[in-house]
Amino acid sequence: MSYNLFLTDRFQKEAKKLNKKYPSFRGDLENFIDELEISPIQGTPWVNRVIKFD
Repeated sequence: MSYNLFLTDRFQKEAKKLNKKYPSFRGDLENFIDELEISPIQGTPWVNRVIKFD
């Protein structure tokens, strides 16, 4: 199964603010994306294809 990951404009705007407040944010996000590329099925499944990431 193929998955696409995209960051919305709103997320990118908020991420920019978070990156200023938390210097490790960018690295953490990059690590998270790398983990998703390796194993896209992560987190706690909820209903209707919604997944909560812990």
